[in-house]
Amino acid sequence: MRRFLLISIIIFYAYSVSGQDNNFYYTNAGKIIFSSESQQEIIKAESNDLRGVVDVLHKTFVFKITIRTFTGFNNGLQQEHFNEKFLESDKYPEALFIGKIIEDMDFTRDGIYEVRAKGKLWIHGIGSERIIKSTVIVNKGKATLESHFSVMLSDHNIKVPKIVHEKVASEINVTIIAAIQKK
Repeated sequence: MRRFLLISIIIFYAYSVSGQDNNFYYTNAGKIIFSSESQQEIIKAESNDLRGVVDVLHKTFVFKITIRTFTGFNNGLQQEHFNEKFLESDKYPEALFIGKIIEDMDFTRDGIYEVRAKGKLWIHGIGSERIIKSTVIVNKGKATLESHFSVMLSDHNIKVPKIVHEKVASEINVTIIAAIQKK
């Protein structure tokens, strides 16, 4: 698994720094918001550190987020538990989504495109095959990606201690909003 992640990260950074191919669209400050809504507590956090590259010719993509960039928790203890106990962000510092866009779309034509992204979502060191629906709005050569989906903690072997089990939902709601454009 480490080898796979290392190769993906190398590809991501190679595309990011090349900047010479018109087939690549990038985001360097996309937003991810997550919420855990249990009977006892609602936990929300967000990060503006989503990075990604889309190869529009091959319809492939890589997106990553550094786990420690999430802020906005109800209190510091929640953020500490999120990083130390649940996501173990020192051991698994990033989450990745790597895959292909299923539908055809044209980043050069203005419009609203409903697409599905098929790939592997890596969280907490565990990859899970996913198909995630997204809306891409293209306007004057710039694109905005918006997606809403959920993540089951069990799909990524994220354990919730029994003492806080009723405060943390087993299914986490995720929203992504990112401007994507040529470098």
